[in-house]
Amino acid sequence: MRLTPRLSVALAGLACAYAAGLTNTVHAQRVPNGTNEIAVADFDLAVGSGGYGYFYSDGNIGGGYYQELYPDPPENANIVFRYTFDSTVFAGFTSWWGTGFGMDLPWGFDPSVFNSTDTADYILSFDARVEGLTAGQTAANCVMEFRLGVSGTWVIVKALPYAPGSNWTHYVFNLEEGSYIAADGQPQTSYTTFTNGIAAGITRVAFNQNQPNPTQFGPDADNAIYMDNIKLEVLQYAGPPPPPPPKVGIAILDYNWDDKPIWSAWNAFPGGNGWSQNANTASYWAINDAPGIGVGGSKAFAMAMDNSLIATDPPGVPQWAGGNAGGVGPADYVSLTSSDLKDYRLKLAARVEGLAEAQAETPITVQLSFNAPDDTIQPPDGDTNRDLLLRLNLNITGIQTNWQTFTSLLKDAAVDSGSLANFQTHFSKTDEIAFQFQIQNPHQLAVWGSDADNQIVIDDFKLERLVTGTPPLKVQALSDKVVVSWDPPSTGTVKLLQGSTVGTVTTEVVNATSPHTNAVSAGPLYFRTLWVPPTTP
Repeated sequence: MRLTPRLSVALAGLACAYAAGLTNTVHAQRVPNGTNEIAVADFDLAVGSGGYGYFYSDGNIGGGYYQELYPDPPENANIVFRYTFDSTVFAGFTSWWGTGFGMDLPWGFDPSVFNSTDTADYILSFDARVEGLTAGQTAANCVMEFRLGVSGTWVIVKALPYAPGSNWTHYVFNLEEGSYIAADGQPQTSYTTFTNGIAAGITRVAFNQNQPNPTQFGPDADNAIYMDNIKLEVLQYAGPPPPPPPKVGIAILDYNWDDKPIWSAWNAFPGGNGWSQNANTASYWAINDAPGIGVGGSKAFAMAMDNSLIATDPPGVPQWAGGNAGGVGPADYVSLTSSDLKDYRLKLAARVEGLAEAQAETPITVQLSFNAPDDTIQPPDGDTNRDLLLRLNLNITGIQTNWQTFTSLLKDAAVDSGSLANFQTHFSKTDEIAFQFQIQNPHQLAVWGSDADNQIVIDDFKLERLVTGTPPLKVQALSDKVVVSWDPPSTGTVKLLQGSTVGTVTTEVVNATSPHTNAVSAGPLYFRTLWVPPTTP
């Protein structure tokens, strides 16, 4: 990859390139030295505890289920777990429903085994198969919801979709995969809650095996999912990890609402999109290109609300309420070059107005929707609008009355709709990225004032593609010499490369250090820096 804004400086026949020398150089990698087993349920010798099953639906209806340890045919020598459910009641049901089961995994209750804060170091594996699929169906829609908890609070819940068929299949994930979700009415989990949990000491290892809208099964009593050998391991390494390579962000979205505005905002008038448990709800609207409210008195975007009616009695303060506002603008889709969410980050500045007198801060949710041309996702449908590939929810907490800058990696976001699979397959076809801000707590009078003077202000909103970077080159003319210099990177070292054309900057200037002095040449020369990872011990 050569996504590099070039510093084109011609000095007496010498030209230096690459203000930021970005490279796809192979990083220094840690070499695993085996794994440590943390938890396992093989249902022969080790059996999970506290098992439960459940149904959920739009309409509060459900079927029957039972769980059992089952000798798997044909030899009956292997004991597995079987969850059988009766979905007869859902015949002809057109709304949403689901079923599933869960349990705690047996482990040694030693928090020290969680000795890494890198979710990619934790390996979850299991075997699964299903019975009861309808004619023509070859696989079921299942989600492994893996959980770690501390003293009754889940610190990570990762949703890992998989599609078992009628034959046993072995599945392997690491906990960097999937999306963070909330569970059991608790707050949304994230990488931050995970690392905080590691520091506090993990006390619980568990899972849910969820089947959302399992229409692949017949509406009858002969439906089952089998699981075996559910195991969590952590990778072990021979030595400490090398320092990470320096990262540079290439802007995909970049809005400051001054010289870099958006094209359009929605919910731009009072009475915008809001929701509530009862008739009393706030009115929401977007304030786009609003002067004087941004960083340093610049323009900014705000989601404003009038929640004067939220406390009207009767019926009183609702148990839940919320609203949203958003927009869309220009983007550099050429820089959308990776299917992996860990290669992207969102940065924004935010502040809040209108909090209750004793309240210091509030959270919001930022949604990003990646859309592609109609019928990118096959088969074609009757909707002629763009296809939604993926919608992500990023929770931004701690927004206060003073300006703060927040940074989130997209890998730590929760999937709201669409799918990771569609994004990974079609990301390069994205032709629109829309953003939206959601507020979920206007009904909490301890948080917000019950009046019309409430808003969250957003400025310097940027979505970036992260690439390995090296420091920018600096050029100075001294008599008949040209001096090329650069600052040291945060990790590793730098090589200086040169070439006679922009496309041939591949020859190393051996033993070059900063500053590097060059005699003026008859023809142009182009230079760039190349990051070199540190040597592992």
